Amino acid sequence: MSLQIFPPEVQKKLSQSFSVEARHAFRILEREFQKHPVAGIYGLENWSNPTIALAIHIDPNQGLLFKPQDPSLTELANMIDSHKIFVICTDTGKYQFTGKNIKIDSTGLILCEMPTDLYVIQRRESFRIAPPVDESFKLIIGLGAGQELLSNLIDVSRQGLQLDMRAEATDVSAGGYWHTCYFERLSSRSANFNLQIKHFYQGNDISRIRVGCELYEPTKQTLKEFENIVDTIVRARAMSNMKKWYLDLSWWMGQNL
Repeated sequence: MSLQIFPPEVQKKLSQSFSVEARHAFRILEREFQKHPVAGIYGLENWSNPTIALAIHIDPNQGLLFKPQDPSLTELANMIDSHKIFVICTDTGKYQFTGKNIKIDSTGLILCEMPTDLYVIQRRESFRIAPPVDESFKLIIGLGAGQELLSNLIDVSRQGLQLDMRAEATDVSAGGYWHTCYFERLSSRSANFNLQIKHFYQGNDISRIRVGCELYEPTKQTLKEFENIVDTIVRARAMSNMKKWYLDLSWWMGQNL
């Protein structure tokens, strides 16, 4: 069976928003290791010929344990006491860290120390994530003439979103625009942004539709806020801390923009 792996990201180009505090690394990786995901193990400089391994076990004292797939004895011997870049992809994101002081046990399993440089990376700009279950988190669409429409958010990416709305709530057509939209949570809200409708289709209920939108001519602030929303949700979900996901939002507090 072919196991898919993904190359590392250049660490110098990684946003610090992807970085996880060392004290949270064990908790995040422990949850992912329960799924036994596939890992690609790469050299620090040379990313050719990676080793493919399954994540087997994690221990706060002994470190991380991986089962290599069809390794050669030479390959395993060259790993001993080395540092490698590990890349794990799961449903919740792409995880990258440096595995230090690698050991090979008597059964051929790969062991490395707990990482101190864990990154949780969104795989692509269009990668959409489900929003938190939070009744205070709202998406408001500006319809003009002072009218606004509250919509249900299905998912969000750094460049757009998908929403659920009543079929007759307003005119919806591919290529159309919605202006002065914004996110809101209690007293805080995002800057206004514009959306272009890309597609729509009937929802689970015949009276509702799903609408896919992209940001239209976004400002730098809007791009930063969408990036912040996605990263904040990904990080909170990875840390199983969704009840307080909003604490890292960078919105302006209590302002009418």
